[in-house]
Amino acid sequence: MAITAAPEIVEAARTGDPTGVERLIEVIWPDAYRLAYAILGERQAAEDVAQESCVTVYRAISSLRTASAFRVWFYRLVVRRASEFKRRRARSAPVVTEAARDADSSDKIDIWRALAALPRPLHDVVVLHYFEGLSSREVASILHIPDGTVRFRLMTARRRLRELLTDAPETLHADREVQTHAI
Repeated sequence: MAITAAPEIVEAARTGDPTGVERLIEVIWPDAYRLAYAILGERQAAEDVAQESCVTVYRAISSLRTASAFRVWFYRLVVRRASEFKRRRARSAPVVTEAARDADSSDKIDIWRALAALPRPLHDVVVLHYFEGLSSREVASILHIPDGTVRFRLMTARRRLRELLTDAPETLHADREVQTHAI
């Protein structure tokens, strides 16, 4: 799913129209939150990152050279803010994400837990490519890495996710067995 801001809204905001800036923030908020949540896996953290990102857009939109550059600039901004948040959080204490807490392992494969287990470079390319629907070239531009590196990381991430998710049915079976014997 890609950013839904229309070029005319971006252009109005970029040229200093106060109504245009407000409208742009209104339009991009869900995208900022969704991307931040996909990276962080935690609602409150995603809200904080989305809000920080929108504040930065509000303050810096006039420095954007063209409206067509907005999409990549915005993705880069949200990814950077989410990565900074993760680094700050990692320095303090380990956190169990809401996605992991909310997972019902008896009913579905825990894709969120598998994603959380990926190293950050693999996780970020998966989120941007599969969740946001960006091409490998766009992901490369956002993350400042070569296009070939994006494709390699996607291949590596798919393999790692396959391994993690293939183990899930055995874990699910064991969990059900424990629950049955506990009753």
